[in-house]
Amino acid sequence: MRRARQYLRKLGERGVTTVEFAIVGSVFVMLLLAIFELGYMVFVQSVLDSSARTAARLIRTGQATGGTALATFKGPGPGSLCTTEVSLVINCNSLVFQVQDLPSWTAAQTAVNTPPVRDPKTGLLIPVGFNAGGPKDIIAVQVTYDYKFFTLWIGQQLGDSMQSAFLMSTVVFQNEPFPTP
Repeated sequence: MRRARQYLRKLGERGVTTVEFAIVGSVFVMLLLAIFELGYMVFVQSVLDSSARTAARLIRTGQATGGTALATFKGPGPGSLCTTEVSLVINCNSLVFQVQDLPSWTAAQTAVNTPPVRDPKTGLLIPVGFNAGGPKDIIAVQVTYDYKFFTLWIGQQLGDSMQSAFLMSTVVFQNEPFPTP
């Protein structure tokens, strides 16, 4: 009788570890995926910031002016928006940028606070335009990337109805007094 009770006690505890792991393990895996997702998202934002600053320098120094300004700014090429390093992380065709020549610093503040707009049919971002301005002009460069979440749960919590979020980099500067062609 005594052996039977000991056997039944051991039998009753069998599988407890599996049930506990199922409860705690799923939360752990979700948390781990969230850490990877947000870490990668911060990395992509850093790459976007770096490429926007580098490409804005082409405009600021007068290297992206005239008829080839857009092609020089977008790239591919050294210092452009779509360098090899950027295209390894971000699909350059997914980047939407706007370069605006603004009359004052106050207008620059208004321009950078205007959010990008999606096309309601396709869900893609609508580009505004490209105007690199001239010497000593105030320029606002805004580069937007529509980041698609690879973890659906994070996309539902942080994203919009398209399971994505806008990663945006803005650079506002005054052009150098470069010679006009």
